[in-house]
Amino acid sequence: MPRRRKPHPLARAVGARIKELRKEKGLTLEKLAYEGSLGSKGHLSDLEKGLAVPNIQTLAALAERLDVLAADLLVLPQDDERQRLIDLTRFLTPRQLARVARDVEELVARAKRS
Repeated sequence: MPRRRKPHPLARAVGARIKELRKEKGLTLEKLAYEGSLGSKGHLSDLEKGLAVPNIQTLAALAERLDVLAADLLVLPQDDERQRLIDLTRFLTPRQLARVARDVEELVARAKRS
């Protein structure tokens, strides 16, 4: 897809998320572009600015290199509590995740009964 002149709103938010996760991992644009199989620092820069809209293959490659789920690239924790909760789970161990999942399932069951 050609470079946009004006950022696409959702693409800009996803790009900011990619940039946030990249910096969290201590990676430069160049290093992530090369190791994430993008091949172009300029393309990654455009993605981060929302001037290019990522496709599924690009999201998968970036997620793999950033060691996150592809879904984590689409989670915008600043937008609402649900997304914030999803983001926080990235830092939990599998055992902790299982416990949280059980707790959430219990809360959901209670909410459905009321």
